[in-house]
Parts: sequence; structure tokens; C-alpha cells
Amino acid sequence: MSQPPTFLSKTLNSTPSGNQRSAADGSSATSKTPLQAAPSSPLQGRFSAFPRTESPSAPAAPPASGLRSPLSSAPAPQPGQSFPVRATTGADTPAQSSRFSSARPASPGLLGEKTPARPFAKPNLPQSPFSRPQQTAPSPLRTPLTPSTAFRSQTAGTAPQATSPFRKELQVSDEEFLQLRDFIYKQCGIFIAENRKYLVENRLSNRIKALNLKSYHEYYNYLRYDASRGTELNKLFEVVTTNETSFFRNPPQLEIFQKNVMPGILDKCRSAGRKKLRIWSAGCSTGEEPYTLAIILHELLKGEIAGWDIKITANDLSAAVLAAAQRGVYNEYTLRTTPKNLVESYFLKDGQQYKILPEVKRLVAFGQINLNDKAQLQRVEKSQIVFCRNVIIYFDDEMKRKVISAFYDNLEINGALLIGHSESLHNISRAFHMEHHKGTIIYRKLG
Repeated sequence: MSQPPTFLSKTLNSTPSGNQRSAADGSSATSKTPLQAAPSSPLQGRFSAFPRTESPSAPAAPPASGLRSPLSSAPAPQPGQSFPVRATTGADTPAQSSRFSSARPASPGLLGEKTPARPFAKPNLPQSPFSRPQQTAPSPLRTPLTPSTAFRSQTAGTAPQATSPFRKELQVSDEEFLQLRDFIYKQCGIFIAENRKYLVENRLSNRIKALNLKSYHEYYNYLRYDASRGTELNKLFEVVTTNETSFFRNPPQLEIFQKNVMPGILDKCRSAGRKKLRIWSAGCSTGEEPYTLAIILHELLKGEIAGWDIKITANDLSAAVLAAAQRGVYNEYTLRTTPKNLVESYFLKDGQQYKILPEVKRLVAFGQINLNDKAQLQRVEKSQIVFCRNVIIYFDDEMKRKVISAFYDNLEINGALLIGHSESLHNISRAFHMEHHKGTIIYRKLG
């Protein structure tokens, strides 16, 4: 049940009711003043529904919540509580008296008698068909729910909150993500945008568990200060690089390479009396790209290949993928875009696996390299062809400029650079001459 407002609390506690005051000064609780004569007003019958009760043991009927006495601005009394009633005395001004008298003739107990005020009762008039249905007060046994509380526990803050069964054990904070992202970028040049934060969380969580660490911050410190950080750095490179590739990937580009790029370079070598060919496969992954180039050279040179000095330098950041590339064993899925006749000519099938033939493997030299390390890039032998497909897409513009500049320096005059079909040197470098072909662009280094 609602309590009276705070500003009335002192009045309720300190001001005795009319019965209490009369008992205190020794007068009878039922004594009447001359002003208490019953009026002969025609409105008297309207108030007869409220019989007077003089005994203090019989409290007034509880009013409906929120109703006020028609002659008072204070809220109606609650059951069991006394309420001060303003009595009209001779000190009242004529305006005040006329205001009270003009409303209706005096009613017993409203002017001079010091009895608890009772709420004004509306007469039982016929209800209009257009009137709103009367709303009843809510049950005190249950607090009504609002939209904001309908799905909230009524004892909020006391019951433990449930945890989703799909919640990850390890979650990277924004600060931890920035630390690891900047560290990875500094180490290998791979830039991870903020909207790919989930990649850091998903790919590094297994490394944290394997090292029995408790957070991404601990893993960050491990990479920086632990004695085994060199080994773990290779593990980090393995999980942050994407190694999706296949043999003869992007056939239109390889066709242009075979028919338009290589014949001119081979003719130049022959005319110079120097049958030496160097190709650089930067970001070779598990070896599908450099082995594809070796197969194309076999197809172009046929039996003449034995008289050539050919070396395809294949580099990658991950030591694990380089080990797989050196084994040269693949499944059928990696050969999905390879012509069937070439699979039969350059692979040895062993059950469900395909092994690259030794005459193809001998043309390729694998090695680990970090494209963010300028000293390592300068050690790569000068090349006539550079392949770097689907690698710089993971770099920001600054890193792209650094790598593309290194490729330009590595190429011989009239050498060619081939990048991924979704990659471009727009706003990165103007040093190359672009040769537009159907399905690809060849970036040529002119003298």
C-alpha cells in the first residue's frame, strides 16, 4: 500500500486527530458545536451513504488509491491513519466562507467537528457507453510488469547471470588486439584491419592454450621476451598467413605468361648466348605456384631444358608450408584446375596422393624469407620474372610500396612482374610499364 508523501509525514506523526485532541483536553469525543446542526439541504441525501462513526476504534473506509478530498488539496487518509482537517473558524475571510458555502451547504463533520475527513463519493450515475471502463488498483501481491521489467528478474542483482554455452574461453580486448596487430605488422608487414579482429582471436587462441598462457597479453609478452620466442614467431607466422592455393591457379594469367611473356625472354637469352633463367616466386605457400611454373618451362623447352641453367627461387614466411612444399606431395583437390594430361605427365599417383616428379622438383629452390626484411630481399638473385600473387593484398600501402620497390630493384631490364588478379599497383608505383592483356596485366621494367 502506498505511503503518504514525504512532506506530509511530519503532519501525520505530530498532529493528533480530532478525537485525540478532545481526549487530551478532557472533553467528550462526541460533543458537538452549534455549527454541527444537520442541514436541510437537498444534497443531504447524497452524503447519507457515509454514516458518521464517532468511535475512534472504527477507522474510516479506505479510499481508492490517489483520490483526494474535494475540500482539501492533501491526499485522502489511508486506513488506520489520522489526518488533519482544516476547521472553518471565525478567522476565515468572507471570501473563504462563501467559497465553501457556495459549493454546497455545510455537511456534518466538515466545518467544526474534528473528525477524520472522508473522501467525496460519486453518485451511482448510469455509465455512458462511450466512457472508459473503470480501472481497478493492481493487486498488492504482485507488482505489475512494464515492458522494461517483463524480462528482468524481480530480484535483480541477487541472482547470478547465466553464461552462454557458446562463449569463448579466451577473448581479446581492444588493447590486446592493437598490441598484437602492431607486433605482427612490425615483424612481417601483414596488416590486420580492426574489422578482422576475430581472426586474431580465433587463430591465436590455440597457441595460447598450447603454451598454457592465460591471456593474449601474456602471449604478447611471450613473443617479445621469452627465450623460445624465435620458435614461437614461426608458429605465429603460420597461423596469420593464408595458404589457399592450387596448381595452375588463374589459368588466363598463366596462359599469357606462357604465350606472351616467356617466349620473348627465352629468345633474348638465346640471342645473348646465355641460357640462364631466374624466376622468383615470392609467397610460394606449399609449392603449387613454383611447381606450376616449372611444368610450364618443361612444356616450353621440351628436351632443350637440360641445356638451360634454370632456378626458381620460392620463398615464404612460414617454415611449415615450406616443409610441405619440399615434400611435393598433394591431394586431388590441389590439382582441380590442372589439365589432365599434365597431371599424368608430371605427377606420380600413389593411392589418393600425387607426388611431383624429380625433374620438376630440381628446378625449384625453397627458402624462408620475410618481405619486411630489406636485407633478405637484397640477397635474392636478380630475376627476369617475379611472381607475387595474392600476397600484397594483406599489406597496407606503405608495406606495398616497400615490397614493390624491392621487386623493381630485383628485376632485370625488360623483366616482368605478375601479381594477383584482385591486386593493383594503382597509387603504389609508377615505375612499371603496364601491358594490358585479356584477363591480366603484366608490369614490365623498362630500361
